[in-house]
Amino acid sequence: MAGELVDGLVDLVLPATCAGCDVLAARALCQRCQEALARARPQWTRPDPEPEGLPPTFALAAYAGALSRAIVQYKEENRHELTGALGGLLARVVDRAVGGGAVVLVPVPATAAAVRKRHGDHMLRLTRAAARHVTDAVVARPLKALPRAGDSAELSAARRAIAAREAFAVRPDRAAALRRHLGRAGAAVVLVDDIVTTGATLAAATHRLAEAGVRVDRAVVLAATQRHRETGRRGR
Repeated sequence: MAGELVDGLVDLVLPATCAGCDVLAARALCQRCQEALARARPQWTRPDPEPEGLPPTFALAAYAGALSRAIVQYKEENRHELTGALGGLLARVVDRAVGGGAVVLVPVPATAAAVRKRHGDHMLRLTRAAARHVTDAVVARPLKALPRAGDSAELSAARRAIAAREAFAVRPDRAAALRRHLGRAGAAVVLVDDIVTTGATLAAATHRLAEAGVRVDRAVVLAATQRHRETGRRGR
């Protein structure tokens, strides 16, 4: 909370460029980019081909324009002042995906290496920001990310799916606490990530949670990339 307050104060005082278009702006996003993102309407999205076990997935918009630039600036340039804006946009996707009621938001975890590089778990930070805008939402962390074994770009779709599953492990105590909470609250479980491309990451995380007795009802992301069968690249 204190870190977010400092980010907000710095954002108000220091001149900066808009994360969406690079024009000089008093805020992390200029008025034009804010208005463009406000017009986006979250929709159901489906990778092609769709991996087995992928839950119904919703995205704010395509991975392009101001949205893609803002995500890159947030993740790779450590522009944490974007947390509030992107978290608010993510909350709109959650509302579209579940349509009300109690919600448990489960962020896809970052590896220890990514946490060090980005000065924190970027998806945990965004998910907590989104939860503040969603009625009756809590954040749970039943998964942990394991060190990456290497580049899976040359693997078959089946091998990529296996590699993706091996990238996550369940935290038994937290998974048990989540099951107890779901038994009392009857909440929808929503998996949260920033981008979906192949859907392998979301499907793998869903599989791991299912093994722990937690059913994922929906997945939400900020952006969906376009991936074609004949030129498909590695993605999340």
